[in-house]
Amino acid sequence: MLVLALDTALGACSAAVLDTTSGRVLAALSEPMARGHAERLIPLAAETCAQAGITPGACRRFVATTGPGSFTGLRVAVAAARAMALATGGEAVGLSTLAVLAEPYLAAAEPLAVLAAIDARHGHVYAALTAADRSEILPAAYVPAAEAARRAAAMPVAIVGPGAEAIFAAWPEGASAPVILDRRAAPDIGLLARLGATVTAAAAPCRPLYLKAVDAKPQAAPPVINGPPP
Repeated sequence: MLVLALDTALGACSAAVLDTTSGRVLAALSEPMARGHAERLIPLAAETCAQAGITPGACRRFVATTGPGSFTGLRVAVAAARAMALATGGEAVGLSTLAVLAEPYLAAAEPLAVLAAIDARHGHVYAALTAADRSEILPAAYVPAAEAARRAAAMPVAIVGPGAEAIFAAWPEGASAPVILDRRAAPDIGLLARLGATVTAAAAPCRPLYLKAVDAKPQAAPPVINGPPP
């Protein structure tokens, strides 16, 4: 089976093609960007498929990061994966951005507890803390950076993701430093493809994961004026 992985949740626009028969990532492209994911993703996916020697229509599974991440950005990959699955008769699956960020350290020969974190600004992060045995210590949540740092400081831990600096800045005084501080701006797109090949659509639905309400609020209705203007 051919798998096309797409990621636009954070600071990159990325695509990869995995052949599950051989276990090889046939092609992968990733471009750092803060905005413009919607315009770039489809051409990038086509270029990735061309490098792999296939057409997007040859893929039967499409996987996207579902968040947390940019409120509008993560929707780009989710919508593209779902549309491609519909067009090809394939299926779309989704994986948490935090889970993909954490996976390299959980899957290591000597796994560590991992705090995956994304800077949510205003002293907060989107974070998930997972023990070395993969049990959840802090499920994915929107929390103060200081709270996430306090919980992670109780154990040898790897901190990974674009929120790593915010966590380290809030690290408790006198606590042992993190074992690893990995400031990567986005998940490994090849790893996303591999993980996406192992899940089911029922267990990993391709829909956005939001851990915080949208900041924007609807405009208040204009006041009603009774009678003619002066």
